[in-house]
Amino acid sequence: MINNKYLVGNGFIGKNLKKIKRDIINSKYIVYAAGISHSKTKSKNELNREFNSIYKFAKKNYLKKIIYISTADVSHNLLNKSLYVKNKIRIENFIKKKFKKYIIIRLPQIIGKSKNKNTLINSFYLNIKENKDFVLIKNFKRNILDIDDVLKVIKIIIKEKKIQNKIITLSNKYSIKPMDIVKVFEKKMNKVGLYKIKKAKKQIWPLNYKKNENYFVKAKIRFGRNYLSKSISKYYK
Repeated sequence: MINNKYLVGNGFIGKNLKKIKRDIINSKYIVYAAGISHSKTKSKNELNREFNSIYKFAKKNYLKKIIYISTADVSHNLLNKSLYVKNKIRIENFIKKKFKKYIIIRLPQIIGKSKNKNTLINSFYLNIKENKDFVLIKNFKRNILDIDDVLKVIKIIIKEKKIQNKIITLSNKYSIKPMDIVKVFEKKMNKVGLYKIKKAKKQIWPLNYKKNENYFVKAKIRFGRNYLSKSISKYYK
């Protein structure tokens, strides 16, 4: 695990945060991006280990400024019942009580170069590529951000000294149906996915892009309807 004076975590997010190392060091924040890579895990050992890691970290660093990378799924009525998200909520609450200065950044689904086969985007890609059966939820939407855009926004956030003890949910202006993600891959790969369509309960996910739009404006990030297809072409050759 990457564990130094400015960054904790060696997963997909952690490794990418090294690209803005100098900005983080200058901000005097420690970014905590360590966690479980598989959001569908049911392992109590993994979940307890995730919490115990931040607990041990807090013992030595509770007086320092921390940025914790969390998930936007904590406000999703269907996904926040999972053990993975419940653990994120537990950690968020712990951080709010333990640290005097914190920022919690909640992220939606992130697209980028990742070896994690369990991410939403990678799983769709691999299922189509390897001719595997998979399920699409008809009345479900996801929200996608390019990792490079996430880094740009985090740079903006850490430079604004007035931001303190705050939860910031970052999101794309447009949410998208999983079916539309699959269609982009099918067109790019010239291949049809082997999926079945199922219905789920009504989705309630109060993402409020407007609330944090100013960060994206300052980072000169624009969300068009072709944002996803551009990102997929960028990372999936």
